[in-house]
Amino acid sequence: MLTIHDLHFNNEIVPLFDHVYNEFARDVLLQWMTDRPSSVDEIYARQAILKAFIRHDHLFRPFAYSRTEFHETHSYLKEIAAREKSIFFFSRSRRSREIGQLSNLFIFFHKIHEAWFQSLRINEFPEDFQPAILRIRQLFEDLDVQHYFEVVRTKGLDAAVMTRLTRLIRDKVGSGEVDAFWNAFFLFEACLSLAKGIVKHQFHFPTFIEEGLDIKRFYHPLIHNPVRNDIRVTETVTLITGPNMSGKSTLLKAIGLCVTLAHLGLAVPAETCELAWFDVISIAINLNDDILNGYSHFMTEVMNLKSVLLQARETRRCFAIFDELFRGTNPEDALAISNRTIHGLTQFRYSCFFISTHLHRLKESTLADKKVRTHFIECQLARNKPVFTYNLREGWSDLRIGQIIFEQEGLNDLLGGTGHPAVSHADNHLPLSNPSTPPTTILCCATSSRSPSATCGETSHFPPSTSSASPSAWHPRS
Repeated sequence: MLTIHDLHFNNEIVPLFDHVYNEFARDVLLQWMTDRPSSVDEIYARQAILKAFIRHDHLFRPFAYSRTEFHETHSYLKEIAAREKSIFFFSRSRRSREIGQLSNLFIFFHKIHEAWFQSLRINEFPEDFQPAILRIRQLFEDLDVQHYFEVVRTKGLDAAVMTRLTRLIRDKVGSGEVDAFWNAFFLFEACLSLAKGIVKHQFHFPTFIEEGLDIKRFYHPLIHNPVRNDIRVTETVTLITGPNMSGKSTLLKAIGLCVTLAHLGLAVPAETCELAWFDVISIAINLNDDILNGYSHFMTEVMNLKSVLLQARETRRCFAIFDELFRGTNPEDALAISNRTIHGLTQFRYSCFFISTHLHRLKESTLADKKVRTHFIECQLARNKPVFTYNLREGWSDLRIGQIIFEQEGLNDLLGGTGHPAVSHADNHLPLSNPSTPPTTILCCATSSRSPSATCGETSHFPPSTSSASPSAWHPRS
């Protein structure tokens, strides 16, 4: 079970690996990135294929073929497959067109053979992948691509050669060899595309362990100059706490992305990654109302949690992320059922659950439970203005910045002199009186649930206070 909609996988993650030049190879690429292997052995088999590609430096030299080149060759071979065997080329224009199509075929085949297949060390690829390469090479050899490319380049094909070649190609089409060639070619290009993405973004292959999670210097790949963090999880439940805007949701997305890519047999955005095999991966970060099924936000949260629990109770290993769990109900109910959920999840020893929350009253019970680990993202408060560092720390956050934001956006002034300003610095650390004094380190961890590209990047300083609510005055990084 793989529920990863909230990673925005197709729109944000797939493009990191998409370096193919035709839509058929892209279909294979998407299949690789959606059909997860059924065992750790299958994952390592995928890794072995991609590592073999990465070892071939010549595959990463600048090279590209045009969509026009591909489609002319692909369409021509499909056209031959649909022809009657008794076709004749009586007209000069018909012969000229056929010679042109054949010439384009040999130019295209020679181009990709020289760039990709000629220097390929086939013995370095896993045995079950080698037949795909052999099918490609065999067709090139049977068509004598190198020879006829030279003929096309020097003197061109004549009518007699044209007739002989079309007959040979028609036989290859009829025997299924051409279809087998294309399937192998699309697989090869898709795997090469994945390898290019891994090399370009400097991802690293994970290793699988019996239980737990240990990721060093992980980050979200869509963040410019991201802060990299470490996390080691041996407990069943990990709780992330703190106010909004400090990077919590993006941190959870980064962890979820590492786990997901690892289970697809791909490399991950981290320096090292060791993790257990999980039967179920469920990531819930941007849950909304489900209008089609008539579910409110809260009911959607409940049904998502129920789905994971049903899997866990069947002794399936589950990895799940619940961002701001039960924010869709009132604080009293949220506190009660969050307590029940957090401590109830600890019974599933071989599963791993990440939960973020703004419920400060959970602190005492969670810190007392040795099966629950708490983390926060460090935040510094300078002159009553938060400075987000995005560094992950162990512990609990007691910082609240909602009232600070409210005041700095000028809402107290806009609401008039009610005598009840919506800010109390007593709830937080006092502002620094001396600007030269180093900022105080505060326990805090959070972010909004929007796009990862808008948060969890470089250290962020809160904007100066504004007396106007004009949207142009300041756009928070959420």
